[in-house]
Amino acid sequence: MVIVIITLVVAMLAPAFARTRTNSKALQCLDNERQMAIGWIMYSGDNSGWLAPNSDGTIAGKTSAHPAWVAGWLDSRADVTDNTNTTMLLDHVMWPYGAFLGTYVGNDATVFKCPADRSTALQGGVAMFRARSISMNGFVGNPTRAYDGSAKYPAYHKLSQILSPAITFVILDEHPASINDGFFATAPDILYQIVDYPASYHAEAGGFSFADGHSEIHKWLDPRTMPYSLVLNVSLPGDKDVLWLSQHAVGLVVYP
Repeated sequence: MVIVIITLVVAMLAPAFARTRTNSKALQCLDNERQMAIGWIMYSGDNSGWLAPNSDGTIAGKTSAHPAWVAGWLDSRADVTDNTNTTMLLDHVMWPYGAFLGTYVGNDATVFKCPADRSTALQGGVAMFRARSISMNGFVGNPTRAYDGSAKYPAYHKLSQILSPAITFVILDEHPASINDGFFATAPDILYQIVDYPASYHAEAGGFSFADGHSEIHKWLDPRTMPYSLVLNVSLPGDKDVLWLSQHAVGLVVYP
């Protein structure tokens, strides 16, 4: 009888333990996002208000023509060393056109990755955790560009240009099948168009930090925002999450 009671108690407590682990990872994600935002703001303060570079593409952070806050291109193919190379996040000496924020986050590679991200890449036949789960809003950076060539919503190159920093996101966790360079693309000119996909590591929610330095976990409403496999740059008519991403990429109080 005692064994039966113990078994029942364990069964009852198991969901609570699981929630505790989930909440712990969400709290660490929030702290990581906040540290990244503060480092990003500090960089701007040291550089006359200019924002950290945020170029996109396969050679982002690797050439003078494509400087980026992080170097590297994450890939699903085996033996792509960018997947696990933390120097591309931290070492601005080794990567003079990338790794701009390493010193501003204490040279701590863990803040570039949500603890709930378990995505891996093969290196020498061994599955290894990828070094980065975060990307930066493509509308902030010097240089950066509006992904869809928007004239209506120009990119922000200086911190002072951001009119609503509390609602303009800077860093987010990106979907593991969407993430590649450190540039997160949105297309606010095209209603309901999603380009890159956010992560949903925390009970259908994802981590964000904002230009005022705060961080939050945002809950997604539409299952189309959280696909297991995905196609980038498609229309999701009626998806309110896409509207939220567009609104907070350009920092609008009202959108569209």
